[in-house]
Amino acid sequence: MVTGLMNCHHLVAQTFELTYTTELQTDFRKGANWVNLLRSDFTLPLGRKIEFECASVSVAKTRQERLANDLQVFSNIEAEGIPLAPAVLGIRIPMEQSSFFFGVRNLNEDYFVSSCTSLFTNSSCGIFPTISANYPIANYPVASMAIDYKLKFNHWTIESSLYNGTGYRNITGMNNVFRFCPDADGLLSIISVDYQRNGNGYFGGFVFYLEGDSEHKNGREFDEINVNKKNISTVLWGYIEKRVFRNVHLLLQYSVSPAAYLNCRNYVGVGMVFHKKQTVGGIFINHADFMDSYEWAGELTWKFPFSHKNGYVQPAIHLIRNNQERNILGLLRVGYVL
Repeated sequence: MVTGLMNCHHLVAQTFELTYTTELQTDFRKGANWVNLLRSDFTLPLGRKIEFECASVSVAKTRQERLANDLQVFSNIEAEGIPLAPAVLGIRIPMEQSSFFFGVRNLNEDYFVSSCTSLFTNSSCGIFPTISANYPIANYPVASMAIDYKLKFNHWTIESSLYNGTGYRNITGMNNVFRFCPDADGLLSIISVDYQRNGNGYFGGFVFYLEGDSEHKNGREFDEINVNKKNISTVLWGYIEKRVFRNVHLLLQYSVSPAAYLNCRNYVGVGMVFHKKQTVGGIFINHADFMDSYEWAGELTWKFPFSHKNGYVQPAIHLIRNNQERNILGLLRVGYVL
C-alpha cells in the first residue's frame, strides 16, 4: 500500500501524522474506480512509561460496486465509503523488550506486516483469507476492543492478542468499537512467533476463535448447523521471506483451517521480491480454497520512489481466476511524504 505523509508535527515526544493513499483501478473494459484512504495517527506520552495512541481511517471512492467479483479482494484498501472510523484508540505501556496495549485496535496494525508481504496490494498478502474470510474480526476497515502484548529479544518477536470476536467501525450505538461481548460476538485469540536475521524472516502462528451467538456480523454468513451452538476453531499459518540472492527474496506462504464448516479452508502463496537501486518490485501468485469455490490470483507490481524517497508511484497488474470469472485488473497508487 502506497502512503503519503501529509503532515507531521513533533512537539517533545508527541506526534501527529496524516497519511494519504490514493489509487486508480481499472478492469480495462467496464470502467474505473478511484479509491482514497486518509489515515490520522496521534501519539501522546502520558508519563515516562505510558502512551496514548489514536488512529482513524476515512475512505471515499467514486464507484460503489467493485470492479471484480474476486473472493480475496485485489485491493487491500478497497472498502465502502467511510466518513470516519477508529482504527486504534488506547493505552500502550512500553517496557525494555516488550510492550502492552489495551483499547481499540485492528489486526492489520501488528500481523502480516513484514517487508516482502507488505509490498503487494492484494488483500491476502495482509491477513490471510483463512482468517479474514472465516471470521467477522477486526480486519480493515473495522476494529474492536483488544489486548496486545509484544516481546522482542535477540532476533525473535513473540506477540499475543485477544480481540472481541466481531469488529465494528461506529463510535456510538449498540454495535460500536468499544463493545466487548464474547457471548454474542465471539472471541479471537491470536499468537505469532517471528525470527528475523541477515535479511531472512520466518513467521508462524495460530488463531483460536470461539464463536458467539450471532454469526452473521459484517455481512459474513455462517453455516446453519453452527447457529445454535458455539464452536471453537483453529487456523494455522506460516510464511518465509528468504534471501536467495543479494537483492532477491523468495516469499512462501501457507495457511490451513481444519474445521470443515469454515468458508476458506486452505491458502498457499509464492512470490519473488526484487530490489534494484532505490526501487522494489515483485511477482506473486496464490490459491485460496473456499467451501463452494476457489480462486487463483496473481500480481505483478513495482514501487518507484521519488523526491528523496518522500514519495513513490506503484503500478500493479492483477490476474484473477475463480469459478465465476477470469479478470485482468490494473491499479496505480501514488504517495508523497512531506
